[in-house]
Amino acid sequence: MMHTAEELGAKMDALGIWGLLEPYNFAVKPKGTVFPYFCTVLKGERSPVKVRFLMLEGWQTLHDFVRTRYDNNFGFYSTPAEMPHLELIVLDNGGTKVFRHDPGYMPQQAVGTQLALAGRILWEAFGIMLRVEADNHLPLKFADERAIFARVEKSDGEWVDEPLVIPDPPPHVEKVVFQKADVKAAKDLPLVASDVLEVDFRLLPGVMTRDVRPRCVYNLIAMDASTGEKVVDCQTSIVPDGGLRAMWESMPPRLLHEIVGRGKVPGEIRVRSGRVFRMLRPLCLELPFKLSLHEKLSRIP
Repeated sequence: MMHTAEELGAKMDALGIWGLLEPYNFAVKPKGTVFPYFCTVLKGERSPVKVRFLMLEGWQTLHDFVRTRYDNNFGFYSTPAEMPHLELIVLDNGGTKVFRHDPGYMPQQAVGTQLALAGRILWEAFGIMLRVEADNHLPLKFADERAIFARVEKSDGEWVDEPLVIPDPPPHVEKVVFQKADVKAAKDLPLVASDVLEVDFRLLPGVMTRDVRPRCVYNLIAMDASTGEKVVDCQTSIVPDGGLRAMWESMPPRLLHEIVGRGKVPGEIRVRSGRVFRMLRPLCLELPFKLSLHEKLSRIP
């Protein structure tokens, strides 16, 4: 290949058709890769990022991406940045960079084989963009077949257009399990109807661990709605074996443990996230507090 991934990104930007491409997804599957990579365009949320070109890894990631864009509370992803993918960033000044993203870890600038793979994908994506200039409906070529337009590299190195038939997504399953000792201890505590907690569990932007490969940091926070006192403030990161799923499923048991430590059961817990609401509902089967979902919380910005 005569161009680096960064140079290809600049050529793609020079076409000026990001907006034309934004509504569509298409796939690129280089020879030797297990998964197809699904390409999609996101406008930059803030300066200096102009455009993000995501190369999402595999069908499961694409399904999660689509369902999370439809319902931001679906599953365990808080942002596309948490999904496994390669990403080309185009800056306002025309500069480009390529990053590797993995769930629960801080993005890392792509190097070596990752950068080489991104270059192969971007070369085909650039070719697709050139064709889209002449045929705006190219990404929908196989829509009638319930398939995504793809460029697939064959064993002899030839690239061809192919439909990738869209499989049904697997059902999303969540399992929240509480420690029996914490449940028993909580049931022996007084229920204080006037005690109202505001609770959130969220990714802390820009905060990371000091590991060789830094992990993202998440915060479980609970505030007394009346006094503004911070009664729970726990930070956590993913563990390699469990990923985001295990981290989110461990949040309700952690909150229960903190409630036991306070010595009383609140009469109400208020949340602002549909995902947090969903994860805490099993706790309502154990304790008779009110769980309510609000657009905004007075104590947690």
